[in-house]
Amino acid sequence: RLEVGRALLEVTATNIPEILPYYTDDVEYHDPIVDVYGIGDMTQFLFRLFGATPDLVTTVEDEIAIDDTYTATWEMEGIFISDPENPEESGVPYAAKGMSIIKFHPKSTDVYYQRDYYTEGDIMVAIPPLAPAIEGFRLFYRCAVDPGFDCPPPPP
Repeated sequence: RLEVGRALLEVTATNIPEILPYYTDDVEYHDPIVDVYGIGDMTQFLFRLFGATPDLVTTVEDEIAIDDTYTATWEMEGIFISDPENPEESGVPYAAKGMSIIKFHPKSTDVYYQRDYYTEGDIMVAIPPLAPAIEGFRLFYRCAVDPGFDCPPPPP
């Protein structure tokens, strides 16, 4: 299960067909933005993901498998291509750390559930029009909750 879990997280554009058989027909996938139900949609999701960011690399940092659950922390890096006709000019590099929970049917390597946790702000902050909003929210949040953070004075 460690090997299967790692393979599902470290999937690349070239080996999607190799990992698809590990997912059950009724697989359920969630991340902060996407909810996927069923192997057909999971297949489309993976091919679309790697179509938009073909150089995506996810590296597992720490992992554990207990009973029917695999959990790992990881870092992903890639370049999101917003215009496939013009990939060199529309590419936006991004990186994010996250973690995943993968659930197996008992006594098998059949995956019926996967949830990836990451902060979409870590990706969006690399997109120039979105960066000020992300940085503004992060500043507001730190001022509200971080007792050790010296908040700037309010604007005049």
